[in-house]
Amino acid sequence: MLLSDNDGILLARRHRSMKSSLSRWCRAGRIVRILPGVYVHPEAANDLATRLRALVARIPDAVVAGAAAARLTAWPDEKVEAIEVCTSTRRLAKPGFHFVRRRVAPEQLRRRGPVDVLCPAQVAVDAASTDLGDRIDHLLRKRHPIAEIEAALAASPHRPGNRARRQVVRRSRTRPFSRAERILHDLLDRNHIGGWVANDPVTACGCNYELDVAFRSEKVALEVDGYEFHSSRAAFESDRDRGNDLLQDDWSVVHITWAKLVDEPERVVARIRAVLALRRRGGRRRG
Repeated sequence: MLLSDNDGILLARRHRSMKSSLSRWCRAGRIVRILPGVYVHPEAANDLATRLRALVARIPDAVVAGAAAARLTAWPDEKVEAIEVCTSTRRLAKPGFHFVRRRVAPEQLRRRGPVDVLCPAQVAVDAASTDLGDRIDHLLRKRHPIAEIEAALAASPHRPGNRARRQVVRRSRTRPFSRAERILHDLLDRNHIGGWVANDPVTACGCNYELDVAFRSEKVALEVDGYEFHSSRAAFESDRDRGNDLLQDDWSVVHITWAKLVDEPERVVARIRAVLALRRRGGRRRG
């Protein structure tokens, strides 16, 4: 009854006269303590929403970060094994919770139900020190403003891992949508191949397409087949139509695979240079 009257959460401080009863119920398995002085029904002990309510009941100014913040914002399928929590004071870890002493700028917060969570850009920037930009790529595919990603980095100075985060965010300015595209953009820059834009919308044969990398002046497109490329029958047919439309509209398309990017980058660069040179010579002859 006490649990149902308090949204599934029982706080010991509100029932001081029942201290011995709470201990007895806990030993009997009728309730479970998931944080100091915070009890829930055993069947709800692993429920994320219940754990978040318990967290706020215990630490009203807690800020949820990591996988739980991802789940509550831009990554609804994210698996949450432990809730990462930013707090103003040091706290010991508890089963299912990981506490980090960290000040979070108010502009980097979003309200989700009873709790404050990191905004998507901050979640992605935090992860960039270990995921090589995968979360940032997800946001860029959703047309998330790069300015918000840069602001999230600036809002968290002096954190361990920021050197790697700065490198990832700097690379994100060319709007890569995948890890393979990041590698390609780095390859182009290192070899001083300019004049390109990433994920550029074009129209070919009356259809709208977005090219992974486009050299508009030469009408050369670089299409990246990522390391997790999968294709259904419908996608296969769509890709063939796309390639044929670009060809008919006088585009040269260079297909680049993950394996070639990783194992034979010099060969990729040579092919790109050769195709660009061929188009430029052809352009001069046509002129």
